[in-house]
Amino acid sequence: MSEHSSFLRKIMYGCAIVVLLLPLSWLSQPATTKADAGGGAGGKLAQLRDDYKLSQANIGLIDPASETMKLATLGLRGVAANLLWEKAIEYKKKEDWTGLSATLEQITHLQPNFIAVWRFQAWNLSYNVSVEFDDYHNRYYWVIKGINFLKEGKAYNSEEPRLQWDIGWFIAQKIGRADEHKQYRRLFREDDDFNGSLPRSQRDNWLVGRTAFLDAQKMVDTKGIQIKGMSPLLFHDNPAKCMMNYAETLEDEGTHGEVAQNAWRKAGEEWDSYGARDLPTTYDLTIRLNDQELYERNAKAADEELEALAPGVKERLRKEKMKSLSKKERQAVELPEKDRSVEQAQLAQMCEDRIRPSANEIADHVKGADHAAALRIADAATNADFIAGVIDRYREVVNFKYWRLRCKAEQTADAVKARKLIFDGDRTFAAADLDGAVRQYDEGLQQWRKVLDAFPDLIAESAVVDDLMDVINHYRDILAQHNRQLPDDFVLQDVIDRDSANMNIGVPPKPKEKDQQPPGTPGSPTPEPEPVPKPKS
Repeated sequence: MSEHSSFLRKIMYGCAIVVLLLPLSWLSQPATTKADAGGGAGGKLAQLRDDYKLSQANIGLIDPASETMKLATLGLRGVAANLLWEKAIEYKKKEDWTGLSATLEQITHLQPNFIAVWRFQAWNLSYNVSVEFDDYHNRYYWVIKGINFLKEGKAYNSEEPRLQWDIGWFIAQKIGRADEHKQYRRLFREDDDFNGSLPRSQRDNWLVGRTAFLDAQKMVDTKGIQIKGMSPLLFHDNPAKCMMNYAETLEDEGTHGEVAQNAWRKAGEEWDSYGARDLPTTYDLTIRLNDQELYERNAKAADEELEALAPGVKERLRKEKMKSLSKKERQAVELPEKDRSVEQAQLAQMCEDRIRPSANEIADHVKGADHAAALRIADAATNADFIAGVIDRYREVVNFKYWRLRCKAEQTADAVKARKLIFDGDRTFAAADLDGAVRQYDEGLQQWRKVLDAFPDLIAESAVVDDLMDVINHYRDILAQHNRQLPDDFVLQDVIDRDSANMNIGVPPKPKEKDQQPPGTPGSPTPEPEPVPKPKS
């Protein structure tokens, strides 16, 4: 190859580079200030970043130190981040909290838009590091440090509702459910640095947490931001749950009467609003938790229309299917509902699903001109029954019926009075006034009898039975000081019977809510409803 041809080739390469630089310069031109101030929207890439909200200016705060660190790694940002993560773990093992804090700050500079960094490390600070200290003041400091870490992450990711949701969770659940929750709640009310100008009367951690959850909801509802990595079912239920916990905590700490009653009323209203919210499902349909009864009524109405077209067919098919049941199963089904034990009630419910004729089976027995109408009604009945089943599965995940019933019962004057009497009885017992404590407990248990009579479905809830058994067992302890036992005609004997039945059939106790890991954080499970059989076409 001659020197002349080599030189020409170099000239051609140089010209090609110059030519390619022109479109590259146009495509990658950075955006400047607004056009009316003499600037421009930038090149095509800058415009696309702006359209799809991918630039840091769209995502959140721009940090010069962060941008400098990214450039300084020379394309090895991922390697540097991995090394820092290992370093942070090592500092935690060594209990070098200063080194841990510094390393976490470096990680966030390198990965300001990696949401898992903020969520996982905030949880690490508030839930793991905090428990390493003996003094609850130091523990509280690290709990708040984790919450402030989330706030910093939110500044860099202003369009990420999960970080705002986590702030609400930490304030509500970590402060309100920890073993030191009494001390934490007091410190939180006194924390001027965290709460700023918020009046002390509004510094209850449940109320502040609720506000944070509402802000997260607002981001989703008004900006159309998609919730990633979390079920909308669990994302949206916490404002109402915070109000319930606030009402319950008021009574536990001695505030009763109209204040507690209004808190429960507000909680019930918010739970109803949650039930009216449109929620997506894995079944490619949108549901409202409040609508289960509506679809059940629609299914029942369609069944009645079908019965009119095929009189007696449903009962005949049911009797034919009954022959496939065992003797024990038939006895459970044929026994009147009020006479069934808990085990028989569960067995009968399972059998009913097997022996209940489907709407399509009944429609197949309609002949002649009414056959088409019967098939149409059967489809309507099947569809309504399917949607009701989907809603029921989603309700079970959040224990929807229990909390709706609980809010209705707790806001009644009888329930508020019952809780106050039991609270006063505990204080009287602590003051060594045994006779006074027995009188107050007797009155309180009578009030609970009124509540259960007004809301008979409450006794079917294991959580209610567990709570009342705590009261009954304490009452037993008080009576024991008098060498007395529960009377044979004890006013809440049905609660004791229900508790015994639950233990015999293995009903799990009420789940403990202390120090739960937030749903949706790395490593935590996200509950999903059990599958529902899809309607046959």
